[in-house]
Amino acid sequence: MDKGSRKKIASLQPRIETISTKVGSPVAVERIVGREHGRIRLRILVRDGAACAKCGCGLSLEVDHIVPLHLGGAESDENRQLLCTDPCHREKTEQEKKERL
Repeated sequence: MDKGSRKKIASLQPRIETISTKVGSPVAVERIVGREHGRIRLRILVRDGAACAKCGCGLSLEVDHIVPLHLGGAESDENRQLLCTDPCHREKTEQEKKERL
């Protein structure tokens, strides 16, 4: 493999950002950001027919982890779904916050 090929492969590696689920907690998960996140979003939109998994609407959709990453959910398409921002994703997020406490 020549140097040019290695550079191309390295540039395709996803950018990863580390976050904490609670203030002062150890690092819990690594999240995919940037172009890779955009590719994932497009893949899930096509797979799920651009409809919310909970209510079926197609407005303001977000990619959501079915099992949250902080609870051991995988960073994989099998653990992703589309949810509309309001109310479905907001309600799921609020429920998850209550469960953390």
